[in-house]
Amino acid sequence: MSGTMNDYEALVCNQWGHWRELVLQRVSRTPLGPGQVRIRVRHAGVSFAVSLFVSGKYQRKPPLPFTPGAEVSGEILELAPDITHLRLGQRVVAALDWGAFGQEVVTTAATVYPVPDGLSLAQAAALPVTYGTVWSALEWRANLRAGDTMLVHGASGALGMAAVQIGRMMGARVIATASTEQKRAAALRNGASYALPSDPAALAQSVKALCPKGGVDVVFDPVGGDLFDASLSCVAPEARVLIIGFTSGRIPTAAANLLLVKNVSLIGFNYGYYIGWGLTDERERYAAPVHAVVEKILAAVAEGALPPPMTEHFPLAQWEQALDTVMSRRSVGKVILDI
Repeated sequence: MSGTMNDYEALVCNQWGHWRELVLQRVSRTPLGPGQVRIRVRHAGVSFAVSLFVSGKYQRKPPLPFTPGAEVSGEILELAPDITHLRLGQRVVAALDWGAFGQEVVTTAATVYPVPDGLSLAQAAALPVTYGTVWSALEWRANLRAGDTMLVHGASGALGMAAVQIGRMMGARVIATASTEQKRAAALRNGASYALPSDPAALAQSVKALCPKGGVDVVFDPVGGDLFDASLSCVAPEARVLIIGFTSGRIPTAAANLLLVKNVSLIGFNYGYYIGWGLTDERERYAAPVHAVVEKILAAVAEGALPPPMTEHFPLAQWEQALDTVMSRRSVGKVILDI
């Protein structure tokens, strides 16, 4: 494609619809406003939420046309005059409202984080939203403690893989579920103590056989549906069940008597609330604690306390194959677009 210095290539949603209707095209540069930075995008994380954004079903609708994608790594090309904690050329990762699937992006500096030496940009792109979600959910809401047993559903996906790694780092014993033998083997290599089929009918019996207390202390559930239902029969007294998402396609409900008998807590967790994706923009309010979490994650991977994220890479020209890998739940780890 031909272009000028004032435009660049990006994947664009021109109308609400299916993600396959996205178009790779030239777009005009966005002017820089106060509090913003321009990033040369090298890598962008792909998530299931893309389908919600482009169909207009997410709680916040971007103005049309827009470029989807919420996780990037790259270098800073331009800074607003009021930004002093970042510098030109600096390697960074960022959590975006949208805009990741393009050669550059303008975003608020509040959710841009320096990448430490020893961590590649290809690895870093998988961390700010995916690992940020998991770390903050386990630390802030589930109060995961060393010695706890945690059940992780969808353990071969990006969130599940991160939950296995971070849970183990925090001292938990991790039981993973995944749909195929290949995915279960990947979960075991990733640090899970056990890996079970994602079979709701057999789940309770299999989990209880592994738990001296008769159940798990924490459930990390980005899947929902029948697995959520089965999880309520897998919990120990005073367990915490984290509701992260519903990739199964069914939003479940819970019988309150099951929660009462065992003093079980159901905990909804929406990381987007803390980084500006909620119905009201709270990113400035939570910038300091979120920055602290992302800094800990980046340092843990750079220093080897956490293993590098498992990733699958696709060039931007193969965006459709990359998105299909995520939407069909074939991915093992995080899918990354190399831009």
